[in-house]
Amino acid sequence: MVMGPISSFSIAVSDMSDTRHSVVVDMIMVQVFSLVLGSFLILAFGAQSMSAQQLTWMMGSLFVSFSLVGIVYRSLSKSA
Repeated sequence: MVMGPISSFSIAVSDMSDTRHSVVVDMIMVQVFSLVLGSFLILAFGAQSMSAQQLTWMMGSLFVSFSLVGIVYRSLSKSA
């Protein structure tokens, strides 16, 4: 059977979108770690020039980011 370019393309897209669960969780963990690192670096190097309201928002985002890390780790430990 000869496959045309459209069917080859659809098979390639199907193979790329059929990811395993661990790959998706790894991608989520990278994003959550970047949130934690970014929030911490902004607090560490920019806290002197921030207002109290900005510091409160940054501390809140850092807390939420750490909570997300815990949630994702919990889901990883249940699936493993």
